[in-house]
Amino acid sequence: MSWRLKFYILFSFFLFYLFGCGMRAHRGSGASFVDISPIEAKEKIKAKKNVFILDVRTPEEFSQGHIEGAINIPVQEIEKMIGELNKYKKYEIIVYCRSGSRSRKASEILIKHGFRNVYNLKGGFIEWNKTIREGKDEKDYERYNH
Repeated sequence: MSWRLKFYILFSFFLFYLFGCGMRAHRGSGASFVDISPIEAKEKIKAKKNVFILDVRTPEEFSQGHIEGAINIPVQEIEKMIGELNKYKKYEIIVYCRSGSRSRKASEILIKHGFRNVYNLKGGFIEWNKTIREGKDEKDYERYNH
């Protein structure tokens, strides 16, 4: 096998990993949410008017700090609030929690209820603080976009 063929095979696996692992599909619906970095989230927030920022942490966590403009609905209340959230179906929805686990669950619930433009903030509010609030977005850009 030539080195070029080996390179193309390895490169293909790399691309599959890069693009295939960043998305999490909801079973059976064909819809999915996308994991995004704090830098990508910041760019979406700056660039669009139709961006809804959903903080799914507890009210106590929210009161200790949150992304400007975020609305707080704890993950365990998302299902109950779907009716009120329907007005944001055409928006791009950035979902976050403390570290990214609860927001993945909330993103799956939104997808299940027909939301299509759902973005999960990788690393949650912890990474947002490290990257955006502490001004490390330029230095850390490579870390999030590998």
